[in-house]
Amino acid sequence: MTAASSRRSSSPASLPFQAAAVVAGVVALAAASRASIPIGPVPITLQTYALFVVAGLFGGRLALIAVGCWLACAAFGLPVLAGGAAGWKAIVGHTAGFLVGMAAAAWVCGRGAEKAKGWIALTALFAAGHAIVLAVGWAGLASFMSPGPAFESGILPFLPGAAIKSLAAALTVRLLSR
Repeated sequence: MTAASSRRSSSPASLPFQAAAVVAGVVALAAASRASIPIGPVPITLQTYALFVVAGLFGGRLALIAVGCWLACAAFGLPVLAGGAAGWKAIVGHTAGFLVGMAAAAWVCGRGAEKAKGWIALTALFAAGHAIVLAVGWAGLASFMSPGPAFESGILPFLPGAAIKSLAAALTVRLLSR
């Protein structure tokens, strides 16, 4: 049995379960945003770790809804982004591409987790999710600066953490899915 399907089959896709999953996803993303290390235009956070745990446990649809609600909270002024950032400017600034990439990765990784078997497959899936977040983030960041510096400041520093967070998220999902 796969991670996302095992978690959903233990509780039918009832509306209360879905609402609780979305709220848990928003809270996890907001909490993960608090662990922030400012290193340049884009801080290092635990957001993708939380994102992939949510996607692995609840599937693509609920993970995407959770990301959308988290971003809506930020847009309406709740300090749920890295460093307590909030407001519309925080959504459309230097990190906008990364935030859009997180929404795409939520869907892709959540759908993939429904079929993935084992922690190795989940780790590879979440690494691919990091590639989505970083690629879209780089494109967004390159709209504020040239592509070379955008890559150097917005991609390279995140590669070691992406590998570690992919593995950690996969192991967390496997542990919680038992």
